[in-house]
Amino acid sequence: MIRRKNSNTKVENVEKAYDIDLNSRGDMKLGNLLRKRGFDSQSQLVKAARGQLKEPARQRRLFLSFHYEDRNQVNGFRLLAYNENSPIDFYDGSVRSAVNSDQSSYLRRVIQEKIKKCSVVVCLIGDGTAGRDWVDWELETALRLGKGVCGVRLKESRGKAPDILGHIGAPIASWNPEAIIAAIECAAARRS
Repeated sequence: MIRRKNSNTKVENVEKAYDIDLNSRGDMKLGNLLRKRGFDSQSQLVKAARGQLKEPARQRRLFLSFHYEDRNQVNGFRLLAYNENSPIDFYDGSVRSAVNSDQSSYLRRVIQEKIKKCSVVVCLIGDGTAGRDWVDWELETALRLGKGVCGVRLKESRGKAPDILGHIGAPIASWNPEAIIAAIECAAARRS
């Protein structure tokens, strides 16, 4: 059982009591952290940080990072947000067209602005996602901007996940709505 904490409680006390790392200043007040990361209570935040929250805390603004060859499956992922029977609720701020290397500096600026507006970057892992320069750059940009990062393995994919996901201990979900929600909420709870 998770005890209710006063919103004036310091984050370092919550981290110590529940043995979690919230990637935040220790002297920050819990109420401020809850507001900033989009959680209604300490128990919701702790469950999310542990990857145990099975229902969305709030609608999340997501940026989807993926290899262009996987766009058909990515479009299937996007449809989850419109399915009334799906518990996944998000705003997708991703780029919807192919990345043209002739305009790479312009595209980097556009993508960076979209990532700035999101709370979590979801790397959709297909058979050819690992080692893609654009995917790596998007994930690195998300981390630099203090966004949550997680991975979702596309249905029936067997490809390697980008190395950066392993280096930061990002949650990676299977193609299952509850697992996807848990990964997104975990990334939102741990973002810096």
